[in-house]
Amino acid sequence: MTNSSQRNQSLLKKLKLFDWIALGCIVILSLILGVVLVRGEQIPLRVSYFSWNGKKIGLQDKAFRITFNRPVDKYSVEKHLSIDPPLSGKISWRGRQLIYTLDDPPIYGTNYQIKLQNAHRIYDHKFIEPFVSLFSTRDRTFAYIGITAEERGRLIICNITDANQPKKTILTPLDLIVTNFKIYPNGSKILFSAYEPSLNSQTLVNQQLYTVTTGLQVSPNAVEMPRAGRLKRILDTKNYRNLTFDLSHNGQSIVIWRINRKNPADSGLWTVSEEQNPRPLGVPGGDFVISPDGKYVVISQRGGVGIVSLNSDGEASEFLTGYEKSLGFSADGKQMLLVRDNRDYTRSLVLINQNKQKQELFRTLYPIIDCEFEPREKKLLYCLKTDLVEEKKGKYREEPFLSVIDIEKTMDFPLLALPNYRDVQLSMSPDGVALLFDQVVTAVPSSTNDLITSEQQGIANGQVWLLPLPELKGSDKTLKIKPEELEIGFKPQWLP
Repeated sequence: MTNSSQRNQSLLKKLKLFDWIALGCIVILSLILGVVLVRGEQIPLRVSYFSWNGKKIGLQDKAFRITFNRPVDKYSVEKHLSIDPPLSGKISWRGRQLIYTLDDPPIYGTNYQIKLQNAHRIYDHKFIEPFVSLFSTRDRTFAYIGITAEERGRLIICNITDANQPKKTILTPLDLIVTNFKIYPNGSKILFSAYEPSLNSQTLVNQQLYTVTTGLQVSPNAVEMPRAGRLKRILDTKNYRNLTFDLSHNGQSIVIWRINRKNPADSGLWTVSEEQNPRPLGVPGGDFVISPDGKYVVISQRGGVGIVSLNSDGEASEFLTGYEKSLGFSADGKQMLLVRDNRDYTRSLVLINQNKQKQELFRTLYPIIDCEFEPREKKLLYCLKTDLVEEKKGKYREEPFLSVIDIEKTMDFPLLALPNYRDVQLSMSPDGVALLFDQVVTAVPSSTNDLITSEQQGIANGQVWLLPLPELKGSDKTLKIKPEELEIGFKPQWLP
């Protein structure tokens, strides 16, 4: 009994010691909790993540995200958040994360600073640690085909962010003459057609399809981009001649018009990709454009335009009677521009939305060359049209001119005459602040190696021009603007 009594007393002592330890822990934790309640949480409020920190953004970047490490007073954040230069947008919230969605595309070639201070936590007025970060937009860069000396027939990119010191990079080798090109959506590579010059053959019928890398770093945090000028052949010319082609806005679909070398009756559109073998679509060639999502192609056909799916299991084809051709789509693909032939021998520019509703924007007696949607307002079109100009008594010639069409008011405002050359290439900058266009001097081709326009005329000389676009929000649409000379070349296109 004595041993049992001793064991019980030892156990009681241990239990009392445990109770004292537990009680001590409770007291200590209570004191800590009391200090926290009196003095407040000491971890400061700060920005823990900013999605555009140090990045170069472009047209595809629609919104940035800011994440906070603690619950924050949303009103104080929205009041004190600033961007310099101003970049208008709308704020939404997802828990501790702020989402800022841009109203308009950011201006290219610009450095932005974002700053937040004097915002405070949700449950007291402890201020945020001051936050400052920088981001920038892509450089103002365009591509064109050179004309003179070592640039002749070669694909070139030109960076004009610093207007006083433009930087040029020649992408293609001397032994290829580039005839046309389309730029992929992130600007990292370009799809182009070209032939090898030769004095003994019809070189234009031997053009092949290639891609070439631009060397441009889309994002500092992305995988390192290949150097500029890395070539890859996409389509040869062994069995078929390769004619005109188009690339979808998302870069996922290529369509090209091909003619069988041995059987010219075997002529039509093919779809091509870098991963799969070319596949004929079973429709004749002609003027055509691909929808931005790459799902269908709009083709000029006899009596109208056809809409054909690019997927073998896609929707059935559709035919729109009475139209001459499609001039393209809005960036989101919800609106399409068509040129309609009228019974009174005029042409109309018609806007068709996704619900098949039609809106006639204007009528003209003369050809409509091209139109570009303005990406900021999304209510304006810049169109190249032609008019007849009297040269001598009784003699007239077609002359292109640029005009602005207000889609909502269906009003047309002449902007700039472009004399001496009808086959003008037009390109809208991704931020909507400038247009590129070219003017070339043509002549009768003297050899099979001449640079050729789309109308099969020889190119003797050419100039790329930059046209800064005016603000057209007010009622005054009579502002006169002057284009600026850039480079000697033709077929300019902005990089996205």
